[in-house]
Amino acid sequence: MKKVVAIFGSPRADGNSDILLNHAIQGAAASGAEVQKIVIRNLQIAPCNSCGGCFEKGECVIHDDMQQVYSHFVDTDGIIVASPIYFMGVSAQLKALIDRCQAFWARKYILHLPVRKGARIANGFLIATAARSAGEELFTGAVKTIKAFFHVVDTKYVGDILCCGLEEKGMVYTKHDLLQKAFDAGKQLLTW
Repeated sequence: MKKVVAIFGSPRADGNSDILLNHAIQGAAASGAEVQKIVIRNLQIAPCNSCGGCFEKGECVIHDDMQQVYSHFVDTDGIIVASPIYFMGVSAQLKALIDRCQAFWARKYILHLPVRKGARIANGFLIATAARSAGEELFTGAVKTIKAFFHVVDTKYVGDILCCGLEEKGMVYTKHDLLQKAFDAGKQLLTW
């Protein structure tokens, strides 16, 4: 069975990014994938301390909830990331998780080891929501961050849903086209 990791990066439950991610999860499950949802706000993840400890074995020396997250990345066929936009970037919770993937960077570029068995490449998708209704390059920082993250964890960036003007919690329920796009993205994730 194919596996998908769905990473929820918002500090707030049941907000617009959570709703869209849940629709993407339903789509992935409808395609026959087993989905593991990771809710970052429920985990204790310390920031990377840039100690270089991962350079020796490709493993982070900080022992916290991130240790359970690493195993999901190694065993997945697809990754969906959902985050609200804060100051033109992903949430602090999501950024901490991404920074802790320095261990995968060390594994890949210092130790020359694959992220996954057989050097498999996963497919990755981003869902980002913003309260601002418009703005030059509103999602640019988040997209660049996620593309860099996906590159390090051997994941191909296959697309995104970038939603602006979602100020109120639950407002996305009135945007049926976005809900359908999220479902379809989850359903198609592993076939792109």
